[in-house]
Amino acid sequence: MNTPHDPTAQTSAATMLVARHLLRLRRRMAPPSSRRERVLRWLYLPVIQALQRREVRSIANGPPDATVVPMRMLRARARAWPARPRILVLKLDHLGDFVVGLPALATLRRAFPTAEITMVCATWNRTWATQCGLFDRVVPFDFFAPTKAEWQGVPPTHLARFQALELGAFDLAIDLRHDPDTRPLLASVSADVRVGFTAPAAQGGSSLDISLPDMEHVSVARGEGRPLHAETRLALLVAAVTETFAPAPHPMARMLPAGPSPHAPERPYLILAPGAGSPIRVWPIERLAAAGRTLAAREGLDVVLIGGPGQVGDCAQIAVLLADLHVHDLSGKVPIADLPAVIAGARMMIGYDTGTSHLAAALDVPLVTVNGAIGNAEVWQTSGSRAIALTTRIACASCYLSQPSECPFEVRCMQVITPAHVEAAAEEVLAETAEPVAHEIR
Repeated sequence: MNTPHDPTAQTSAATMLVARHLLRLRRRMAPPSSRRERVLRWLYLPVIQALQRREVRSIANGPPDATVVPMRMLRARARAWPARPRILVLKLDHLGDFVVGLPALATLRRAFPTAEITMVCATWNRTWATQCGLFDRVVPFDFFAPTKAEWQGVPPTHLARFQALELGAFDLAIDLRHDPDTRPLLASVSADVRVGFTAPAAQGGSSLDISLPDMEHVSVARGEGRPLHAETRLALLVAAVTETFAPAPHPMARMLPAGPSPHAPERPYLILAPGAGSPIRVWPIERLAAAGRTLAAREGLDVVLIGGPGQVGDCAQIAVLLADLHVHDLSGKVPIADLPAVIAGARMMIGYDTGTSHLAAALDVPLVTVNGAIGNAEVWQTSGSRAIALTTRIACASCYLSQPSECPFEVRCMQVITPAHVEAAAEEVLAETAEPVAHEIR
């Protein structure tokens, strides 16, 4: 295990710091696919590879440690919520702040009409909080002084006084204050999901499951952006909650035909999608076939292979490996307009970090993706509530390389993922879906 003084750990940290700075510089200076971007990439890759090879030499036991981590979107948690989820809202600031926050709070209530919402606010806002009719319970708590002129800093007893309220446990707790001073209160709440604006770890920032950055103290002069109005930023924070736990039907569902796709088999089927936009994101074909074989046999499914012209060869190899099963090779044969219907009819799908996987998630198809660590899975994992992304915790994560030859570690972040990992993840998502998904347009 690395210690704070371990030169290996220091080398790894330095490597990734330089890599990320170079990558950020490349993105700022050149638009994608431009001549300037190609030139900077030509300069960027040798530097990164040299740094990584240096790191390889510094590691006595070979490539860096890698751990497979199944990741799920937060919206999967809402599937287990009770019919009346419990939501806590902290709005502890002043009269004007409360008025500014009411539009966001009304949005929250509309998104969760059956929820039991508890509002904790200052005593001077208690009357309005009760009158607005948005909350099932209003609990007064004075964190600040009545006016800013009387404020003398956070009292040392604030946390103990807040905990003495004994508010109970919640499915979701949200702090609508932009500044971080009330975030320690949110961190102390018993809640499955905590939401708020960013704060230092010592003030409870590390406890946040959904967070938005500072939207006030940005500089136009430094090119950081333009500050957002207080009402707008609160609306965005609540939107992050509603889009996660009460999303509207995905627009892709409106593109589905009335009946099943003529390209799909009549029997229930599993889709294997061996393509990705970057070759480095592709899992070995033999492993994809092995995982598909186990799942198809266990669930009694046909196997459907999909892909564009570039995946015809790979799909042909998978078809040979699975020749004893009912395999339907649709690679290069399905028009893109018909692809949503083929995917929507699947019992489940296995794919990579690419467009067809996002399509499956949009249609709420049970899905396992092999992501590895090339991209940032926190940002790019599929958003379906029935989806699991198999990611890798490794020192060189988020390299955003494109070709396997560019990685001095032989794409270890993908290689450590085994068919058994995929099979276990598939078993989990299939257990949540006893019947084929019904795509209902509302």
